[in-house]
Amino acid sequence: MARERGVAAERTWRERLARYRRSGQTVAAFCEGEGVSTPSFYAWKRRLGLDAVNGQPAAAPLFVPISVNTAAAGVRIVLPGGAVVEMPAGADAQLLQTCIRAAARHDHNGEERTC
Repeated sequence: MARERGVAAERTWRERLARYRRSGQTVAAFCEGEGVSTPSFYAWKRRLGLDAVNGQPAAAPLFVPISVNTAAAGVRIVLPGGAVVEMPAGADAQLLQTCIRAAARHDHNGEERTC
């Protein structure tokens, strides 16, 4: 029974949001006319995955936020042949490139080597 109400509520809100897009009204004016709260309007818009600007399905983000630990000790790169390149934080990019090239050329004999 609860699921039926959920499906009916979703259908009601999809129809309501479609009416809003056609209305030309502000969100506040539309919600007042519909007898619903503005927070409910935005909550349903989010729940249904609709873009805040045009009311269409939201596109997948082009960029995903990441966090970088600025206190990191440096960089450790394990190359396909097994060679390992470790550099301290703030190391020169040219030095890093040189070490990677040298490690990539090295004939790995089963031991972990660092550059």
